[in-house]
Amino acid sequence: MKTFTILGTGWLGLELAKSLQNQYKIKVSSRTKEKISFYEELGFETYVLNEKQTNNLDKLLDCNYLFINFPPSKFDNYVEFLNTIYSYEKIKDIEKIFFISSTSVYPKEDGVYDENSVINTPTSQKVFDAEIAIKDKTDVIFRCSGLIGGNRIAGKRLSAKEVKDSNSLVNHIHRDDIISATNFVIQNNINGVFNLTASITPTKKEVYKNNSIKHNFEPSIFLDISKKNRIIDGSKITKLGFKYKYENPLLFD
Repeated sequence: MKTFTILGTGWLGLELAKSLQNQYKIKVSSRTKEKISFYEELGFETYVLNEKQTNNLDKLLDCNYLFINFPPSKFDNYVEFLNTIYSYEKIKDIEKIFFISSTSVYPKEDGVYDENSVINTPTSQKVFDAEIAIKDKTDVIFRCSGLIGGNRIAGKRLSAKEVKDSNSLVNHIHRDDIISATNFVIQNNINGVFNLTASITPTKKEVYKNNSIKHNFEPSIFLDISKKNRIIDGSKITKLGFKYKYENPLLFD
């Protein structure tokens, strides 16, 4: 049985691990010791990994597939931490390395952005710098739009709060589609940079209002200050045969 390592076992990584555990031996990392026993009870080989504790990398990188999925905001120096991971000799023997990035690498200005778009002013410099640091050493980069699914419901955290630019278009991706895309590129031995995003882009107001009704929470206070038309094109991977399960954020489970 091949081994699949997930570095960063949070909201996305944990569900990916659960979905793959019948196919692979699963290794996962945790930033703290608190979740070790929980992950081990689920059947995963678990190691602590953070900026100050990297001695477990040798065991974690002994795998066939590597899925790197960290929130950059959790690190003092995200690029330096990534460079530490990629400097290990064992990483060169891994069959396929995944890196979860974000569509915040693209500018925040109006426009349609695909994987060939020139990026001069990224929305997030930290995410952009991370991609630059790892792109030549990574097989698959997923640039994900706003992550939704499971207990993560668009608009819930903004219940009864003011929301600016509520007529702006939103770009979302369901967690299940990221997991499906991971399986898809492994099965078809595909490499490259891919935007992952639902093709339908409703407005922020439509999504938040719809979810407040569906999930029974108080709607936001919508301020229609301006409308932004920033659209992420996620069709590159579909041209290779991938099919999104969730194309419309208004219909996300």
